[in-house]
Amino acid sequence: MKLYLYDWDGTIYDGDSSADFFKYCLKKDKKLFFHLFKCIIPFIKYKTKYINITEFKEIVFSFLKTINNVDEYVKDFWKLNKNKIKSFYLENDHSKDIIISASPEFLLKPICKELKVKDLIASEVNKKTGKFNKPNCRGEEKVIVFRKKYPKAEIMEMYSDSMHDKPLLDLAKKSYMIIGNKIYDYETYRPNILKRFWLWGWSIYHKNEELWNYLIVGGLTTIVAVGSYAFFAKSLELHYITSNILSWIIAVVFAYFTNRLFVFKSTNKEKFKEFIKFSGSRITTLVIETGLLILLIDIVLFDEVWSKVIGQIVVLVLNYIISKLIVFKEKKKI
Repeated sequence: MKLYLYDWDGTIYDGDSSADFFKYCLKKDKKLFFHLFKCIIPFIKYKTKYINITEFKEIVFSFLKTINNVDEYVKDFWKLNKNKIKSFYLENDHSKDIIISASPEFLLKPICKELKVKDLIASEVNKKTGKFNKPNCRGEEKVIVFRKKYPKAEIMEMYSDSMHDKPLLDLAKKSYMIIGNKIYDYETYRPNILKRFWLWGWSIYHKNEELWNYLIVGGLTTIVAVGSYAFFAKSLELHYITSNILSWIIAVVFAYFTNRLFVFKSTNKEKFKEFIKFSGSRITTLVIETGLLILLIDIVLFDEVWSKVIGQIVVLVLNYIISKLIVFKEKKKI
């Protein structure tokens, strides 16, 4: 039997379907936000090898206990996220395809059925409790599970976006690495460390392009804000509150145009109204930052410029949330 194997997350699906499913559930039930805090310590334990990946994921997926009808959630989730399946895969016939993934079987089964793939091999997760019936289907475990089900099958091709799948990539007659929508030959990709590092970095950027663009633009805005503040406070010796207001005005003008063009890619033709909304939203963070400066400079007696840097870090996070949820709600679809 000749088969074609595909990883799912990052390979066929543009992102992490498990993470996206949690985000979908979070939108339906805001109380799940507190579940993230429950995962912090287990995540540290996993990274320091006190617990394994299966134990960690069981804690993550324990949020399923709060959902009454998981199947309905999964069905609605794929209605919203089917467009994240990459075009290169949709163009092919899937009658000999095996999707082999670390994601839960209950999550991938409906979409794989819709795509008419031959078979799905995924992590067996109890959709009522989040408990794993078997070890997480990842790395060497993928080979074990696949060989148990298809002992005599010949792997003609294997596609993945991660070197975690090296055991399967090495078994296939021909293997490919998927970065974004581009397909690279595994044999030429593997030995080229610089190329791998570059493509890995690009894939990380691509998965969260808006956030990375905001961090870049936010970093530049911070330089503009801190630089102008230092000029007014140190060179012109103005009061720190006056200096902060002047630097805020300069930073807001810079931030509006860079956020509009490069981050949220706004197509709103009423630029003046949008700018007023943008400026108004940042008055809130100006007040918060000013209060923080008073605390650090007048009460804690901290350095003025470093106080401004701390204030800008807080403002950076708050401004992203406000801009995304209020100012640039309607952005160009890309």
